[in-house]
Amino acid sequence: MHTPTTGLASKNQPHDTRRIDGRRPSRAFAFAFLFLIAAVSFTFMLNGCTSANENLAGMRDPKELYDKAMTAYLDGKNEDSEKAFKTLMEEHPLSPYATEAQIMLGDVCYAQEHYDDAAAYYTGFAAMHPTHQRAAYAVFQKGMSHFKEVLSVDRDQGATKKALFAFEDLAAWYPSSPYAPKALEMTAFLKRRLAERELYIAEFYFKNSRYKGALSRLRDILKTYPDTGLSDKTLYMIGESYDKLGEKSLALDAFNNLITTYPSSPLATDAKDRLKEG
Repeated sequence: MHTPTTGLASKNQPHDTRRIDGRRPSRAFAFAFLFLIAAVSFTFMLNGCTSANENLAGMRDPKELYDKAMTAYLDGKNEDSEKAFKTLMEEHPLSPYATEAQIMLGDVCYAQEHYDDAAAYYTGFAAMHPTHQRAAYAVFQKGMSHFKEVLSVDRDQGATKKALFAFEDLAAWYPSSPYAPKALEMTAFLKRRLAERELYIAEFYFKNSRYKGALSRLRDILKTYPDTGLSDKTLYMIGESYDKLGEKSLALDAFNNLITTYPSSPLATDAKDRLKEG
């Protein structure tokens, strides 16, 4: 497992990422989608057709193409491998080798660090072959493809959310898979990252005297990410925010909640001091 690169961006105001901006579909996704349409169409159109008829049309043998693509992949010639796998899928969409080619295209793109394209191929494979022995692997690799693009807390967290959804799907759909324990581990990490993002924005609002905005973010943390280890800090900031707004009673409630729920937290001592101050 590689730790994602996290470059810090120096900006005056954090970018709000509670809504993921849409992206144009990648070429890999479009290719996988077209392959799906072709496979369904050919299922009806080519029923009963033989590989001999395909050869008559000038198509190459699917096993030959697959072996060529795999050899190139193992030799580190990813561009040649990608080209051969795509040719195989285009010329023999109903061949068992085309099924393997689709997931291998995900691996080839992943090896080239083309993570959007890799995720698209893995997504297409899992959608078309949910009971395949490598379906769980495809969903896991989809999550890893998005995970590779996860950024630091001061940056957009769209990739974090996509990775989280993939790992949650894996744990739900393939709970007995050997990838499931790692998926649960990744889920916990990604939820923590999203909670840290919300806390980062809340702190920004608080420092700029935007206490209502801070409270909105802080409440979201308690509601959406209660098990990420940030609840004690969140409650303390809620108390501070209410205090700044002149809501003394609500501030005291937050400090009391912190002391009662997290008595061993270092912030519990600070909360007790705040209660003494009134």
